[in-house]
Amino acid sequence: MTPSLIDGLSGGPRDVRRAAALVASACVLQVAESLLPHPIPGVRLGLANMVTLVTLAELGMPAAIEVALLRTVVGSLVLGTFLTPGFILSFCGAAASTLVMWGLWRFSLRFPALGPSVVGISMASAVVHNASQLFLAYLIMMRDASVFYFVPWLVISGVVMGWLTGLVAAEVIRSGGGAYALSGGGLAPREERQAPAGAFFGRLSPGARMALALAALLLAVFTGSPRGFLLLASGLLAVMLATRQPAASYRLLFKRLRRLAWLASVSFFFPLFFDRGGAVIFSAGPLTATRAGLAAGSVFAMRIAAMGWIAFLLNLYSTPSEIAAGISALGRPFRRFGFPADRIGAVITLAWGEIPAFSSRAREAVRSVLSGSGRAGWRREPLRWLVRLAAAVVARMCRPGEQDAAGTAAA
Repeated sequence: MTPSLIDGLSGGPRDVRRAAALVASACVLQVAESLLPHPIPGVRLGLANMVTLVTLAELGMPAAIEVALLRTVVGSLVLGTFLTPGFILSFCGAAASTLVMWGLWRFSLRFPALGPSVVGISMASAVVHNASQLFLAYLIMMRDASVFYFVPWLVISGVVMGWLTGLVAAEVIRSGGGAYALSGGGLAPREERQAPAGAFFGRLSPGARMALALAALLLAVFTGSPRGFLLLASGLLAVMLATRQPAASYRLLFKRLRRLAWLASVSFFFPLFFDRGGAVIFSAGPLTATRAGLAAGSVFAMRIAAMGWIAFLLNLYSTPSEIAAGISALGRPFRRFGFPADRIGAVITLAWGEIPAFSSRAREAVRSVLSGSGRAGWRREPLRWLVRLAAAVVARMCRPGEQDAAGTAAA
């Protein structure tokens, strides 16, 4: 971490460290959720939204939007998914849902008798999160109206998941009242892997690498023919060959792209069977595949794969700190308009370094609740017990050390 990255911040190191603590807390929940089985594509618990909602209640809108957006960035750096289609959808969904949280929260403060509760705000924001991701997927990945067949299911899942996370957030807000802060022995940067960049990429600045990746992503978004994607894939493969990547890198690429298989499959099969244009290839009952649907589905699936490949290369050739520096570098021209480029880079870097410590705090909170008489509540009121367990974990990660015991004891 570069010392000057924090020294010149208007908010001061303490404010940046507090933001990094919240981002790290949300990232731990996001990464933990990614490890859970997801039998239904596109449906997530949204655990990180609990931290966003509590931040909104206690620190206000600027802090909440910062946590919501930067946790998607740092979480993607941990998972190696930065700039993948899933990251883009998550980033935009977090922005949209946080704006809805803020609007409903302001309405509730002004009209207490009419405004929704914390649980209601959570449910509404979860539905908006799902809806905005679906709309964005339609705009940049799968330009076919059949994608909106997912709307009823995503609305139902948003209501259910928003209700659960809202219960936890409400419990944390009721038990709290203090500001968030980092506690313990300071911020120790996390040891990073060395990016195996070739000579050319090693000479490029982090900002230049980020700009190249964004340009390639735009090319993937606006390419509309299989031939264009073949040329783009040839260029990406040439980059890996020119930098003499080992066989392990190609295996890792295949593994990462395989995670996008469900999204690519949906993008392929929906136009194939629901696009009625062109000659019919085959028909089986209610399903009819057309040539136009096949062409559109192929382009959509190749777009998903290309975006995933580009993101993989950026994560391959850059460390998380370099990506944070690249984000700051690209944002510096906009500082005259109030964009906090250096602050964002500092928060990302500090949050990345603190994720192991905050993971440890989460485990300690779980062990504390499960020890002694804490298990008895599971048999009497399982849902309430789970809500309080989750609330204790969130409070333990986010709040100062003197509040940890109180948050855990509540469970």
